[in-house]
Amino acid sequence: MERFKVLFRKDGSPIDAPRIKLLVSEFPESYDKVVKKIIANSTTLNRETFMCNVATLLPSFRMTRNAKYVFHGVKIQGKTVLDPKHALDLCWTKVNGELQDLKKHIGQNTSDRSRAILELSSESHNYVIGKTSELFEKLKWTSVNNSEVGRVGASKILFAVLPEIALPVDNAEWDDVFRTDNYGKVLTTMIDEVSEWEAKFQTPFESLGSPPTTIPSIYNVMAMDARPKKERALIQNF
Repeated sequence: MERFKVLFRKDGSPIDAPRIKLLVSEFPESYDKVVKKIIANSTTLNRETFMCNVATLLPSFRMTRNAKYVFHGVKIQGKTVLDPKHALDLCWTKVNGELQDLKKHIGQNTSDRSRAILELSSESHNYVIGKTSELFEKLKWTSVNNSEVGRVGASKILFAVLPEIALPVDNAEWDDVFRTDNYGKVLTTMIDEVSEWEAKFQTPFESLGSPPTTIPSIYNVMAMDARPKKERALIQNF
């Protein structure tokens, strides 16, 4: 099995910068708008930004339509966040203190949000990946009306408020691209793969997208493209 599957082809050759730029530019405009909005709105973190960013992101990923799912009905109406099942409140209550401490640590140990995940020192890297993984597990098992948020929901909540570090991961990516349920391994794979890609091309990965952007937001486009063909077709409906 190949070591990396997102930025490298099956034969081990890296996907070149023009190809990545093309895929990023061709991705639905709605994705770009939503991601730029959450990046801009997540420079600080409190209950208001948490609620607003998550309610902005989840509908775009079609995670609020199914009446049986915990986030059904979550959206922003006017300037009001609608959270009919109180799912966002429950998630915020579960992680708010540790999440704000993590956000503060990242800000104090990096200077460029677009490149934060590669700026971390070895010590900070271990702390950030470990803490993000802990928060992922807490969110994943958060129960709303006897249903759990789950791995997809947990990763997308974290991306909504930590877009400089976290990666939103759908089921096809969990099962077919990363082949793990360990969020720490997913993040470590992303960091290692981007680092190796940059070493090949001597090009800052974050420069492949238009600002404001982050390494995970660009890598996510490529991770979605790396999914099986039938899953990639869903991108058209983003």
